[in-house]
Amino acid sequence: MLQLNDNLTAEHGLVRGILGLTEPEPTGDHMWDAAIAALVAWRLNQENIPLPGWVNNPDRALAEPVVFRVDPADPAPERDDVPNEFAERGVLAWADTFASV
Repeated sequence: MLQLNDNLTAEHGLVRGILGLTEPEPTGDHMWDAAIAALVAWRLNQENIPLPGWVNNPDRALAEPVVFRVDPADPAPERDDVPNEFAERGVLAWADTFASV
């Protein structure tokens, strides 16, 4: 996820859009599949790049919201702390979770 985020944020315009164009294979974990779609949608929306259809596939969203935890001790974010693209797909993740360190 961090590498995907870094790749998307390092590029702009058409190249960023091309990076998000191809749907990745399912991971086997519905939460991770939804998080990947949310991340791509979030980064493409930042530059008003049209979203590829796969990011809005219902299979890439959770019916019940789940807190995306890197560490079991991580607190759950408030709705205002979650990017819209993640919340729309039921993945409650802090925006700064994806910042490179």
